[in-house]
Amino acid sequence: MNAVPLSASKRCPHCGQWSDHQHRPDDRCTHCHELLDPKGPQKAAEMEQAWKWEMPPVMLIDIKPTDGAVLRFFKYIIRGGQLAFASLVAFIIWVVTVLAG
Repeated sequence: MNAVPLSASKRCPHCGQWSDHQHRPDDRCTHCHELLDPKGPQKAAEMEQAWKWEMPPVMLIDIKPTDGAVLRFFKYIIRGGQLAFASLVAFIIWVVTVLAG
């Protein structure tokens, strides 16, 4: 069987005529050749920007070389706890996903 492609139409906000719509931000009216969605290119640019977010750095406590010996010792203890907690959470997530199938 040959699949018939689905078609969509949208009313042009400028001339009021119905035009074929491919759900792209640069779709134009077949009658007046204006954009069917005037905010389409702006929305597409915002979506593109939203996909370009940066991953935050690992949130470990900062150990500076200028800290005293006792303070650095306790910061290393805290950092070990942070890493153990992250490992535990990752393991629990792994177990849940394995059990879910």
